[in-house]
Amino acid sequence: MKNIMIILKHNLKCTMKGWFWLVLIFPIAINILVSVLVDKVDSSLEDSNNSFNVGIYTKDNSEIVDGLLPPDKVGSFFKVSSVKELKETLDKGDISVGVIINSKDIYKDIKTNKEGTIEVISQSNSGNKEYILSVINTGIMQIQSFGDNKGEYLKLYKEYEKNSYKFTYENSDLSYAFHYIIMFGLFEIAFLIIGGRCIAPLLKERELKIDRRILMSKISKVEYTLGHILGCFVLLLFQGVTLVATFYILNPQFDINLIWMMLLSFALSIVGIAVALVVLSISNNSTMYYTLLSVIVTPMCLLSGGFLPIEFMPESVQHFSLILPLTWINSAFKKIIMEGSYLSIGLDLLAAVSISLVLIMLYLVLERKRKNKLTC
Repeated sequence: MKNIMIILKHNLKCTMKGWFWLVLIFPIAINILVSVLVDKVDSSLEDSNNSFNVGIYTKDNSEIVDGLLPPDKVGSFFKVSSVKELKETLDKGDISVGVIINSKDIYKDIKTNKEGTIEVISQSNSGNKEYILSVINTGIMQIQSFGDNKGEYLKLYKEYEKNSYKFTYENSDLSYAFHYIIMFGLFEIAFLIIGGRCIAPLLKERELKIDRRILMSKISKVEYTLGHILGCFVLLLFQGVTLVATFYILNPQFDINLIWMMLLSFALSIVGIAVALVVLSISNNSTMYYTLLSVIVTPMCLLSGGFLPIEFMPESVQHFSLILPLTWINSAFKKIIMEGSYLSIGLDLLAAVSISLVLIMLYLVLERKRKNKLTC
């Protein structure tokens, strides 16, 4: 055990040279960056929704106007008594869009294709004006299509409203979890790169034949390899715990089971080691190792559902993703965020760890064969 701890410290010392110590604060930086970007987007959407007020002046106060501009299609909707009042209200900024209906019988004028009956005004070329125009155009097409007289139109319109799908935006669990999923996906990419850097001393010392000098001492090959792996595990686990801590500290609304998040960090650390060891096993030198690592990591994160749900991918890709341990990590993380069943989360983490242990065993077998080949 003493020899393993010596190699563990040696691994951390080799890994944390120069600027690399900055990786310790990387999870914090990702959390802050994504939180700021998401908050800005949410703020912009909220401001847009709050400013989307529509004013209308109409000479026709029948139900037909409500069909042209359904109140549930705009943020705030109110009528004024004159065109002058509408324009003044628009100039003050109290409304974003103004609608002028210059017709005492809008149904008849639309049916006869009379021009100049509806005018939409706004102070800027924002999307609000285009949206109101699209709503009005929909209403006009309904008047043209629903029956041959006003009575038939109103009857068919009420039937349409009754059976049509109503979409209401609300802060769902998915919208709540979205920026955590993006944050975790970005973290995974950096996490696997860091894992690769932590395992790299094994290859570098093999190239420089430093491992032979170390193994000439009382340290066995198993202790030497295990020490490097545990050194990598310690740093990766620290990274995972740091990310979890930033979730709770920087996001007061983050109220997720801490035990599951810690188990997720533990499993992710094992996955990071497994991926690095697999790349190491097929690398002949450091240049090849870092090249393969950079080429493999990002596609692996994408194909495992780190950013885009694997359900949206081709069926063949979905089947392939099942052998990637990161797929099960991402699945477990999403279920933890969405408060899925404990059994399902536990099975996902078990699958990730199991696949990773198989990959680690594969590395040890290949390493043993390489050693025997060199001996011969």
